[in-house]
Amino acid sequence: MSSAPAESAPAHDGFSLISNQKLLELYATMLKCRLLDERIRVEHARLAKSEDGIRHIPLPAKGREAALVGVLIDMMADDTLSAPALDLLPQFVKGTPLVNLLRLLRQPIASSFQAGPSKSGAASAVAANRAKANKRIGVVLSGAAEQASWTDALRAASLHHLPNIFVSWKPRKIPALNIPVMTVDACDVVAVYRVASESIAHARQGFGPTLIECRQWDGPGATRSPILNMEKYLDRKGLFNKATKAEIATGFGVELDAAVAEALILPRI
Repeated sequence: MSSAPAESAPAHDGFSLISNQKLLELYATMLKCRLLDERIRVEHARLAKSEDGIRHIPLPAKGREAALVGVLIDMMADDTLSAPALDLLPQFVKGTPLVNLLRLLRQPIASSFQAGPSKSGAASAVAANRAKANKRIGVVLSGAAEQASWTDALRAASLHHLPNIFVSWKPRKIPALNIPVMTVDACDVVAVYRVASESIAHARQGFGPTLIECRQWDGPGATRSPILNMEKYLDRKGLFNKATKAEIATGFGVELDAAVAEALILPRI
C-alpha cells in the first residue's frame, strides 16, 4: 500500500533480493486483508438485519491474499486498477482508506462496489498513459470482465503494446497472442511479488503487457494458506514471532474499529 515503487536490495548473482522490510510489509498486508475480510462479513451481516437493500456480499479474501498483495502492493496512486464488482480488497491493498471502502457496504447496488473504472474507462486511461509515456500502468484482475471481454482486453493490450498487467487465479482460455505468460504459486507471496515486480518494471519501461497466472497445485482435498506459508518463510529467516503477529493484528484492529464507527455506525438520536 505505497505510492511509489519499492526499493529492492542490491542485486546478487543476477537476481534482485527483497529486503526484510518489504517481506514484513507483504506479510502484514496479507494479514490485514484477512482481518478486514472477516470484519466486512461481520458488518455486512449486521447491516443486512437492520437495513433494507443490503444484499450484496463482497468477494472473500481467503486464499487470494498472496495474489492480491504480491501484485498490487507497489501500485502507484495514478496507476489504473480494474477489479471485479463486489471486490473491496484490491483497493485496500492499493491504498484506498478503510472508511471509504466500508461505506460501500451500505450501497445495495452491485455496481457501487466496482473497485475501479469501467472496462472502457480503464482501457482509455491505460492508452492515455502510454501516449504520455508517464510510466503509469493498468492492472486487470481476473473476474473484472467476462471471458469475451477479457480476451478482447488481452488482444487490445497486445496490439497496442499497452502497459497492462493481467492477473488470473483461475485457468482462463488464453488467445495466441504475443504476451508473456508468467505462472506462479498463488500461495507464495514472495514468488508472486518477484514475478509482479519484474512484470510491472517491464510495463513501466514501455515493453508491453504481461499475464500473471496465480495457480494452486494442491492435491485433492488439500488446502494451503498464503499467510501460514509466509509465517513459516519469515520464521526460517528469523523475522517472525507470535508477538509480531499480535502487534499487527491489535494495531489494525484499532484502525478497523475507528473506520467502522465513522463509516457504518449511525449516531443515536
